[in-house]
Amino acid sequence: MNYPKRILFLGETYRADAQTWISGIERASNVQIDTLEVEPTTTRISRIVNFIGFGLKILKGNFSKSYDLVLAERATSYGFFSLFVRAKKRVVAQQGITDAWPETGFSGVYKRYLQSLVYKKVDLIHAWGEVMVPAMISSNASPEKIMIGPKGIDLGKYQKWDNKTPFHAIVTRSLTSVYHHSDILNALAILKGKGICVHLTIVGDGNLLNSLKDQSTHLSLDDQVNFTGRIPNSALPRLLQKSEIYLSVPETEGVSASLFEAMASGCFPIVTDLPGTRAFLKNGKNGFLVPVNSPEKISEAIESYLQNQEYFQSEVIANREFIEKQVDLKKNMDNIWSRYLEIFQN
Repeated sequence: MNYPKRILFLGETYRADAQTWISGIERASNVQIDTLEVEPTTTRISRIVNFIGFGLKILKGNFSKSYDLVLAERATSYGFFSLFVRAKKRVVAQQGITDAWPETGFSGVYKRYLQSLVYKKVDLIHAWGEVMVPAMISSNASPEKIMIGPKGIDLGKYQKWDNKTPFHAIVTRSLTSVYHHSDILNALAILKGKGICVHLTIVGDGNLLNSLKDQSTHLSLDDQVNFTGRIPNSALPRLLQKSEIYLSVPETEGVSASLFEAMASGCFPIVTDLPGTRAFLKNGKNGFLVPVNSPEKISEAIESYLQNQEYFQSEVIANREFIEKQVDLKKNMDNIWSRYLEIFQN
């Protein structure tokens, strides 16, 4: 049997999703994976320059090294670069409900073109959930190339803990505009005006860190909000275990590992009403689904949960049971590796 002995990962290795993918495949395959990524930068122009340099680095590397298998995240960036790597097989993972985001303007046009080109050329396409498939099909992906299923999470790390800190919520998304942390802070201010004091831990870093800290001060929430900055992934499970409520209100969402981690840890989810969240949560039952850009609805959802905690506890338990059945990292990664072996035989 042919077996991939040289594997390359193209993507941002600091991201927890990427680390899960890499470590999961390394365990299943017993192969140490090489990695390449674009050097991070804060400006659009320098990012373009870095991408050009990254492409040249790949082409130069082809003279000295080839790979059996290339794994790439996001069709419109690293997935595109995977086409230039000297390799036998290529796998790309779509990161959101579509990688052609934003969908309007010139950016939407060229990203849709890149997404379509990549899906025609690669050997396997990861849809971490059913919600991602329509964008793949509309980008001319062959259905037989699509593998549906989440990477999973390490259930040994994310455990439900009954000793929760009362009136405590957590956000674990990067501090960028797409995740609308400012709406969450405004929701806490609304609740404070009603005499409801909810403490919030904001985990992570991003270009909005300072402005969010300023907003917290302006809203007189400094005694309620804790900004941890970027933390080791090993420190996250404990923070989730202590929190009652998980908040996440992005304007777009695919299949969120952050949501799975929160559900496994016994946090009650309050998240944006999007196809990617409707696939796992029923509004008012095992979570609350709120509109984008609506601090009022976020505050109402938090208040409703706090007033009916006993009612929701059975759903919190059911969320954990769902994760155990469907999102077990070891089981899912073994299945994914088996599919990689299948395409490698063709």
